[in-house]
Amino acid sequence: MAAADLSSGDLARATGNTVRTIRFYEEEGLLAPTIVSDGGHRRYTERDLERLRLISDLRELGLSLGEIRCILELRSGCHNAAEFAIRFQQVLAGHLEQAQRRLERLQRVKKELLDALAAIQERLSSTGVAQCACAVADAEGAPRIVKVLARQAGCPCGHGAPAP
Repeated sequence: MAAADLSSGDLARATGNTVRTIRFYEEEGLLAPTIVSDGGHRRYTERDLERLRLISDLRELGLSLGEIRCILELRSGCHNAAEFAIRFQQVLAGHLEQAQRRLERLQRVKKELLDALAAIQERLSSTGVAQCACAVADAEGAPRIVKVLARQAGCPCGHGAPAP
C-alpha cells in the first residue's frame, strides 16, 4: 500500500480546494483519508489526491455531488471488465454531452467578452472618455454584456435604465 504522507493542507494546495472543501467531500462520502491518527490528523495517499482531482474536475463540469458519487461508484457490482466497460460507457456518455454543451456556452461567453472589449475600445477611441458609460451601451451593435453592465438606473444622462 502507498504511503499516506499527504495532509489535508497538501491536498488543498495541490488542487486549489480549501481544507474545508476536502472535509465536506469526506462528509459526503466522496473522499476518505487513508489514515486518521489518534489525534485526528488525516493522512492521504497519492491515490487519494488523484481521486480529489477527479472530484474537482467533475465539479468544474457542473456535475452534482450525487452524479459524482455515481461515477465514483461505477465499479460497484461489476464482476468483470466487460460489465465495467458497459456501465462506464452508459454513465459517462451523458456527461460527455453535458461537458460539450458547457464548453460551447463558455466559448460563446468568451467571444462575447472579447467582442465587448473591442466594442468599448472602439467607442472610447471614437467618442472620448468624457461621455457617459450609458452611451457605450446605446451604441449600435453593443454586445449584451455591455448593454447590461454599462447602463445605470437613474443616470442623469437620461440614457440609463429607468429608475425602479
